[in-house]
Amino acid sequence: MPHLIRTFWEICLLQKAPQDVPYSRGLLLLLLLVGFLVDNLNLNIALPEIAIISVIVVVCLHTVFLLGSLSILLTLMGYRARVFQTLTALIGTGIIISLLALPVLLIVSRIATDPGYFGLILLILNIWSLLITAHILRHALSIGFLLAGLLAFGYFMLSIKLVDVILPVSG
Repeated sequence: MPHLIRTFWEICLLQKAPQDVPYSRGLLLLLLLVGFLVDNLNLNIALPEIAIISVIVVVCLHTVFLLGSLSILLTLMGYRARVFQTLTALIGTGIIISLLALPVLLIVSRIATDPGYFGLILLILNIWSLLITAHILRHALSIGFLLAGLLAFGYFMLSIKLVDVILPVSG
């Protein structure tokens, strides 16, 4: 297990790629469960006013959106064999970023007014996450980093829109 965590960390550092992750359905399922739990925890901390069932629905739909859109994209591009490793890499690195964000979210949730530098840290983690996603997509789709970055940003924007549709901001 430490080797696997190190591999995900090295992908976060853009030193390794999704092909360095083992091809394993069991691992993917385990990471989906862990990611589901961590994402629910983070979203509950970030949005305490939202009902838990709504948070669960958002996390489930976001996960289905990730699994479906990436599987379709890889299949259409002729890289169906890369689906499991790519999804495993994305979910594993996502868990790492979410765990790094957890203490920051806890601090921000305790500060009622201005998150200050902690908000900046969350922004940096989001940008890092986009870079990691672009890195993984670059390898998975055999495309340039710029195009992979555009795909990662487009996916990020669509996922924000999905959350906005499910949990519209009242105001």
